[in-house]
Amino acid sequence: MKTIFTSLLFSFVSLSSAFSQTTVDAKDIMAKINRKESISYQNATITGDLDLTDLANRKEVREGSWIGESQRFLSVVGVPLSFKNCTFKGKFLGYRTDKQEERRLLKMNSNKVYTTDFSEAVTIDGCQFADDAAFKYSTFSQRAIFTNNTFGDGALFKYAKFRNAADFSGSTFRDYADFKYTKFDESSSFQKVSFERYADFKYTKFDERVDFGQARFTNTADFKYTKLPRGTNFDDTRFSGSTDFKYTTLDGQKFSPNNR
Repeated sequence: MKTIFTSLLFSFVSLSSAFSQTTVDAKDIMAKINRKESISYQNATITGDLDLTDLANRKEVREGSWIGESQRFLSVVGVPLSFKNCTFKGKFLGYRTDKQEERRLLKMNSNKVYTTDFSEAVTIDGCQFADDAAFKYSTFSQRAIFTNNTFGDGALFKYAKFRNAADFSGSTFRDYADFKYTKFDESSSFQKVSFERYADFKYTKFDERVDFGQARFTNTADFKYTKLPRGTNFDDTRFSGSTDFKYTTLDGQKFSPNNR
């Protein structure tokens, strides 16, 4: 009986400890990344802005000019990231800008741009983004999984590059989903994704098949100039709002899902 009681007490203490550690400060995550520790959280609430543009390895990659050209800084996440069933209360930033007014002979706007690349696998599954999720210009070198998430505010993937497979299946975009000029080198999936506002895939390039099967576009769906490869799937995809497939191609041929 004593052994059973001890086991139950140990289990209770372990469970209580687990619950007491469900809130994590974003600064602690950044500190781990700077120490080159793999990141893995499950059922956690992340407080504060997770600003991955401000890592210890950040370096200047392009100087600004006197005529207003952007000054660029790059941080690199060199460890695997895994977040499952987590809630991000603040912003999740792989991109941000710092605009400053400079007084010179000619008054121009100086724009500092901070971006983040991911050299290892990224897994974000079943998570809630309460604020901005920004990955503009980011390069994902390994597999990128963004499945079953809810993006409550803007989701910015403009100019991002996915060098390996990318999966957004089952996710919901409640606000602007920006994939304009995004490049997918390998297969990608938006199966059963719900786009509740503007879905921007203008100029997006898919080198390998992409699956939009059973996706729902409630508002505007913009695929103008998008290049879709052979094998692309739009089975049971629903467009409830306006669509633009002008100059869209599938395997080099003019394409619109409404005219198949």
